[in-house]
Formats: sequence, C-alpha cells, structure tokens
Amino acid sequence: MQTTVVIDTHSIEAQKMLEFLKATRYAKVIEEKTPNIETLQAIDEIEAGNVNSYTSVKEMMQKLKESAGV
Repeated sequence: MQTTVVIDTHSIEAQKMLEFLKATRYAKVIEEKTPNIETLQAIDEIEAGNVNSYTSVKEMMQKLKESAGV
C-alpha cells in the first residue's frame, strides 16, 4: 500500500518534516517543482493557440528583425 502526502514547504516546520522523511528508509520523497508565474502564463498561451509558427529559420529571423525594427 502507498500513501501520498503533499507538503507545502514554505514553513520551517514543513521543511523539517520533509528532511525527516528523507532520512527514513520507508519513505520515498519525490519533489515536484512548480513552474513560476511567467512559465504558467506561457503554458496557458500555448494551450490557447497563441503561438507563432514559421516555415523556416530564415522566415523566423526576418519576422523577429521586423518586430525589433532592425
């Protein structure tokens, strides 16, 4: 049998609990990194279809230069 425990490690007590669990033989700690706000927003944009696509690197560079005013 396995049990999943989610620990919000923002408090010192929670960090201590996590370190305790890591030190035991019977617990396996799998840490998941939560993406920052900017990354989450980028994921939302991609899922909404707000992406640029190009047929070639040349086309991409041309569009980037145009948007940069070069």
